[in-house]
Amino acid sequence: MSLTIAIAVAVLATAAWVGLFGLILLITRSFAPSPAPATMDLGPEPPAVVNLLANRWTRPDEDAAEATLLDLAGRRYYEIRQPGDDPVHSTIHLPSRPPSGPPLLPFEERLLSRIRAAAVGGVVPLTALTFRDASQARGWRRRFDAEVVAHARRLGLSRRRISKAQISLLSLAGVVPALAIGFALLLQIERNAAPEDKGGGYVAMFFSLLVVTSTCGLIAGRYRGERSTPLGRQVAARWLGVRDWLAGHDAFGDLPPAAVMVWDRYLGYGAAVHVAHAATAALDLGMGSKYLVWSSYGDHWRRVKVRYPRMLSRYGMTTGQLVKGGLIRLALGFVAALVSRSFPDVTPDQAGAFDTSWGGADISAVASPTRLTTALLATLLIGWGLYRIVRAAVDHNTPVEITGEVLWIETWRSASQGEDSPSVPYLHYLAVDDGTADRTTAWGLPSDWWSRSSPGDVVRVGVRRWSRRVVALTVLKEGGGRSLHRGFDTTDNTDNLVLEALGERKRPLPVAVRTQAAADVLTVEDMARAVGAPIQIRAIGPINALYETSDGKPVAMIQLQRGPLAKMFWAAAKRGTPVPGIRDEAFMTDQGGAIRKADAVVVLVLHKGGRAAAPHLPWLLGQIATHL
Repeated sequence: MSLTIAIAVAVLATAAWVGLFGLILLITRSFAPSPAPATMDLGPEPPAVVNLLANRWTRPDEDAAEATLLDLAGRRYYEIRQPGDDPVHSTIHLPSRPPSGPPLLPFEERLLSRIRAAAVGGVVPLTALTFRDASQARGWRRRFDAEVVAHARRLGLSRRRISKAQISLLSLAGVVPALAIGFALLLQIERNAAPEDKGGGYVAMFFSLLVVTSTCGLIAGRYRGERSTPLGRQVAARWLGVRDWLAGHDAFGDLPPAAVMVWDRYLGYGAAVHVAHAATAALDLGMGSKYLVWSSYGDHWRRVKVRYPRMLSRYGMTTGQLVKGGLIRLALGFVAALVSRSFPDVTPDQAGAFDTSWGGADISAVASPTRLTTALLATLLIGWGLYRIVRAAVDHNTPVEITGEVLWIETWRSASQGEDSPSVPYLHYLAVDDGTADRTTAWGLPSDWWSRSSPGDVVRVGVRRWSRRVVALTVLKEGGGRSLHRGFDTTDNTDNLVLEALGERKRPLPVAVRTQAAADVLTVEDMARAVGAPIQIRAIGPINALYETSDGKPVAMIQLQRGPLAKMFWAAAKRGTPVPGIRDEAFMTDQGGAIRKADAVVVLVLHKGGRAAAPHLPWLLGQIATHL
């Protein structure tokens, strides 16, 4: 068989697998059923599950949590009050004694716990329920959605879009293009490779078979939402009838959240089926604004405007850095003063119309425009340098303490670690409300301290006012929301969380315990630092591990081999540019790298989603070398 035909067969086999995958996606799509007659009769399903059905089983949207919030108010777990004309200013009031009734569902308990943790004196503004950390917001939302999907599956209303049987079919079918590609590589090796290179070529062929088969399995097994069931379609049709009945009331879409105290559970279900527009517009359970933040310091709620300094270089600097900057300005000023003396004088003839006489005396030596300009610049630099040094000294010796509530923490400045290493933050913003004003300016917090406190904590900080640098930090009282995220894995994917909610998957252990040896040599933190985004890891067999983004997109695959097979792996992987500075041997290309240390060989392959880590491959390989 010719090599051209073998390549054509490999392309056709791959296209056939893609076609099979597309066909399965097509036949597993869910369509909205025809609505039942309009009715006001509510069913037993909670609003969040109704939202899943109304979204044609893709997944719950942001209205699911908001509908649950309104539904809990309709069931009198708390009150929603609107003090003025604007529903955005509504507040939640928790009762002194919670109502009796059946136990709440997991996602309902999750939302109620968040409200209770945020409340001060039993009161919390609706818009104060937003998050101040993006990873926590994503993690909370992902867990809420997973618990909703799990409950829908328990009720028989939903199922995984791509079933286990279909995943197995696609995984087995992936062997066909893998073998076709492997056969094409085999022909290429036999016909074109030198005899001494054939051993490495066979290893490369085996590696390609493994990568293609694993990739097909990963694509097939990725979570792609839910799929309807016969019972689910019947229930969805009934709820679409309820939607039509609610939409028939012209004023229903304009009802504020506080109207739930009159409309009871109808407003929550209206939000679930997307007809309570005004109520959901006043609610927000996502990321909040860092420029306008709610504060409960002093046991009462108010919004604080936060300014984040960026322009002036002194902000956040240490005393040593400030003094050094002042000395540099002094030195430049003295240099400018000395240079000005070397400029030639300007005589009246050379100056033309320029008048160099004053009081009958010739002042051309000092009236030279060049000398005047240079002298002025020197004076400014010397004055600026002296002012900076004096202010830094005063600032250093007059620190003050403030006590208040942490409003926001965020990375401010980062330092480059070289071409092959990602930047490392050295300064964070720390916004603190001390209760004295409705405006504040963020301080510069050393990045080594950023994890000591969280938004909502009451802290005492020692600060230098002129440089706005934090020099001491003590947590006096932890915020209520901190306990909600302690031990909180914000990177797990939805499919695993659904299985966990169903009790079909044990709660994951820390990464260092649950991953295989291949993942031990390159930590999630190192890969996340190189990519610049949160990363999770998944073991694939005993020698492989896959790094993924928080939404399941592959970033990189790592393989670790020891013993006799390691020599074969090294023969295939030993290509590209040598990496200096690493003991034994390491090579890299623009798509990955390999390293050998003693009897171990590690191969790191970057997927399309991980190409941002390519400039940092030498650093990543160095990290691998330290863990082998």
